[in-house]
Amino acid sequence: MQTAAAKPILSHLYILIMMIALPSLAAQSTVKPKTTAAPAPAAKKTATGSEAKSDKPAEGDKSGAKEVTYLDLVHAREKALKLKDDNMRDIQLLNTLQASLPEAVDKGASDGIATEYKDALKLIYRMEYVGAEKTLRTNRENIAAAMGKASEAFRKKTTEMLNESADRMADLDMAADNSGSAESIRMAGVVQRNQHRLSVGYQQLTMAANAEKHRRYAEALSHYRLARLHAIYLKIELAKDENEKNELRKQFRSELDDRGAAKEEKKEPAPK
Repeated sequence: MQTAAAKPILSHLYILIMMIALPSLAAQSTVKPKTTAAPAPAAKKTATGSEAKSDKPAEGDKSGAKEVTYLDLVHAREKALKLKDDNMRDIQLLNTLQASLPEAVDKGASDGIATEYKDALKLIYRMEYVGAEKTLRTNRENIAAAMGKASEAFRKKTTEMLNESADRMADLDMAADNSGSAESIRMAGVVQRNQHRLSVGYQQLTMAANAEKHRRYAEALSHYRLARLHAIYLKIELAKDENEKNELRKQFRSELDDRGAAKEEKKEPAPK
């Protein structure tokens, strides 16, 4: 039991202890307690590639080859087989154009296209359809480039031939009016009979130019070939004599015998 005299002593001791402890507690309250940091998540790969790995693969990562699925093979096979047929049809057209107008198709480009197509064909027979489709797509781009150049060459040559025939017809028409000779009158009749052919030739030229403008080169070349056939027949019909006609037939024999031309256009009209 505490005596009455001890109470004042204890009270003073308590006050002394509090005076010493309070500054220390106040100082501790201004300092944030240190906490144990949670383990940091795996850092994403930086631009330099020097940091930690990420659980997810980086978007757009192309370091590894994509696994080809069965569905990929089915789609590649369908596309490759269609491209094979389309490309061969256009290659045959290029070969025909090269035979009729050699300056229209570069032989080096034509040989490269043929080699490229053959490589794709080998891949098809090996059932490597993904590679075959890729090669055939490149082949088709090269074919389109060659057709574009051929189309330009045919446009210039055919336009030139039709214009020559139009000028020749104008000269013959004026000669018949001025001289009135039997020969000039006969040639005026030839001019009248061939006016429609000249008109059709120019129409084909317009259709070809429109298709060429929209990069439909196969269609454009078909129209140019028909326009050129009309120009050739006009040139033969408007020749001054039989010897000149025979020379022209010999010069354009490969085009007159072209199996790709329409049947009604292959037959040269008989002179009247």
